[in-house]
Amino acid sequence: MSDNLRTLAKYSEAMESGNTEAVYEFWAPEFHSHVTSRVRGEEQKWWEQARAAFPDMVFTVNLVIESGDLVVSNWTVQGTHTGAAFYDVPPTGEPVTINGTAIIRLRDGKIVEHWGGPHCQEGRGLIR
Repeated sequence: MSDNLRTLAKYSEAMESGNTEAVYEFWAPEFHSHVTSRVRGEEQKWWEQARAAFPDMVFTVNLVIESGDLVVSNWTVQGTHTGAAFYDVPPTGEPVTINGTAIIRLRDGKIVEHWGGPHCQEGRGLIR
């Protein structure tokens, strides 16, 4: 396994365990997202809100492709919306699946660039 894949695996394990502080450990200070204004604090907020809204949340990495310093990861968050509101959407008691794809560039063991994110939050009415 490459160093980049090991870094992604450790980051994914941290997110799965609820360690949202991992965005500070694994993201380089010069981190840049090409698709959103997401920065460390916003990423941390997303994970905290997801975990609070879906107490039975399971995070799964479905697919990983590596090419040089780029890693593509397709992932899924599944849970039941029985906790807190998720981005102002009150709990529904319904099962929720959020799928996403991230393309990340790593340098010196840190994530420095990002493309992608959750695919279906708005389309499924989770974020208005």
